[in-house]
Amino acid sequence: MTTTTSLLSYYERITCSAQWLDFNRALAAELSAGLPPEENRRLFFRIGERVAKSLPVARCDTLAELQSAFNARWEAIDWGFATLEEGAEQLTIVHACSPMAMAFGPDTAEWTAGFFEGAYQTWFATQGSPAELKVRAEQQDAAGGLPTVALKLGRLAA
Repeated sequence: MTTTTSLLSYYERITCSAQWLDFNRALAAELSAGLPPEENRRLFFRIGERVAKSLPVARCDTLAELQSAFNARWEAIDWGFATLEEGAEQLTIVHACSPMAMAFGPDTAEWTAGFFEGAYQTWFATQGSPAELKVRAEQQDAAGGLPTVALKLGRLAA
């Protein structure tokens, strides 16, 4: 395990308050038992939309400004940070060190990623992003061991 991996893993463990951990894990278990993953993902997408609307991001002129604006919002609530990287066909968003994985458990990553999809989709829409561009989380690579969520902003394949 590298120092970076160790530091990020430590940060992830301490980000969810002990007073909420058992409650959040029980909530996640009930959600998993009661709803299919795609419905939970949609629920968390809507929660992400609401959070993003409560933490608006001012209009930005560059990708660097946008990344800084996103990170100012995440830092204000101790939810980690994002890096943005422009590609030929899509924009990559990597969100690191959120409390989500610790709060709800590693088995919920498939649907808790919906939170970040909703938050970033809302923020990109306020920046004037075309409606046909969607934010979607990628399948997470457990081998990396880092507490990150990788997302793409682009046209979704039909």
